[in-house]
This record gives sequence, C-alpha cells and structure tokens, in this order.
Amino acid sequence: MNSNRVAAAAIIAIAAALFAATFGFERLPEGITRGFGAEAFPRLVLGTIIALAALLAFTSQRSDPLPRIPGMVWTSGALLLVFMALVPLAGMLAAMFLFLLALGWLWRERRRIVLAGSSVLLTLAIWAVFVKGFGVQLPKGLFS
Repeated sequence: MNSNRVAAAAIIAIAAALFAATFGFERLPEGITRGFGAEAFPRLVLGTIIALAALLAFTSQRSDPLPRIPGMVWTSGALLLVFMALVPLAGMLAAMFLFLLALGWLWRERRRIVLAGSSVLLTLAIWAVFVKGFGVQLPKGLFS
C-alpha cells in the first residue's frame, strides 16, 4: 500500500469529521460576527486540507513502505484532544495558552522565558487576528 495514499485517506477522514462538527457550532447574530461566522474559517481551512490531501492521493506514484509514527506525534495528538476538551471549560485563550506551553515542553523547549513568551505572543496574535481582525468572539468557557 502506498504510504502517501494511506496518509491522504487518514487526513481526509479526520478533516471530514471535523468539517461535519462545524455544523454544530452556535450561530451568532450577524451584527456580532461582522462578516465571517464562527464556522466559516474552520470550514475554509478544512476544505483546503481535504483538497490538498486528495491531490496527494491522486498524484502519488511512489510505493514507499508505511513509516513508523514517532511517539511524540501521538502525544501531540493527545494534547490536542485535551486542548479541545479544555476550551469549553477554561475558554479559548486560557486553553490555547496552556496547550502551547505543554506542546513546547513536549517538543523539548526548556528555556522558560522562551516557552512562556512564545505562548503568550502566539495567543495574543491569534486573539488579535480573530477578535480584532475578523470580529469573531472566541469561546469564553464555563470558568471564565
């Protein structure tokens, strides 16, 4: 079995499931969103991922053996699931900050200033793009 086609099929399956999950997003009034709704950007990104994975599947000619997936990939995926579970409880910004700290630590960044600083800056940048740029409110969570 072609490893590129297996990877493309897995990516398409996951992206399609996540795309379907966007239909469960809460609809916000038009005046609050100022353009894009909360579901539009994830659908755009997931649609692009699906198209690129399909392109990989149909243009792949090589028949490489399936590679061994490193443990760090599985742990990163588990951290992402914890992040997704934490968003409804702590809110997007707090969950994102904690996720970035944990992911940086997992990827062996041990300089605390760099780890904390990059987590803060990336969280602020994402907040600025979505809240100030797109006018989309981020989930607040039960505890915030």
